[in-house]
Parts: sequence; C-alpha cells; structure tokens
Amino acid sequence: MAWLTHLYSKPYLTHHHEDLYPQPKQFKPERFLDRQYTPYEFFPFGGGSRRCLGEALALLEMKLVLATILSHYQLSLVEYQSVKPQRRGVNITPSGGVKMVLEK
Repeated sequence: MAWLTHLYSKPYLTHHHEDLYPQPKQFKPERFLDRQYTPYEFFPFGGGSRRCLGEALALLEMKLVLATILSHYQLSLVEYQSVKPQRRGVNITPSGGVKMVLEK
C-alpha cells in the first residue's frame, strides 16, 4: 500500500524564518532590494487554488497610488552621478539605488 503525504506551506512561518529574513519582525522594505526571492520564499498572496482572490486588485491599487503620487509631484535627483547597472532577475537596476526628491 502506498502512503500519501500532504505538504503544506505556511506563509507566516516562511516570512519569519531568520535564515531568509534577518530580523523578520522589523519593517525593512529595503531587504527586497538586496535579494531576489523565489516564489517559495516570498508569497504575500498565498498560492495554489487558495491564492488570494484580491491579488490583482491589490496590485492594481498599488500602481494607481504610485501613478497618482507621481502625477502630483516632480521627481528630481539628489545628486547627479554615474550609476553602475546591476542585474536583478530579468531586470537591470542601478546598483545601490538612486536617491530622489519629491517636490510639489
């Protein structure tokens, strides 16, 4: 007789794992700039057949909020300097980020 094993992932436990997220209880959004997490390490909307139905709406709202902010403010560089490109997944981003100022 074959044994059936069920495997479950727990987003809360994964997102609070010290090896993946140092100081997991602290709000540190910059941690996502340093590393590209796999879908098995970061899944804010769950996964599989029980994936959050509101994922598309949440992502749309984030884009709308960002577009609204950018349409009401002018972005300018803090200082002009050359930046070194860095590969992040399939994207190329500036290494170390780019410091900007929001002006009305």
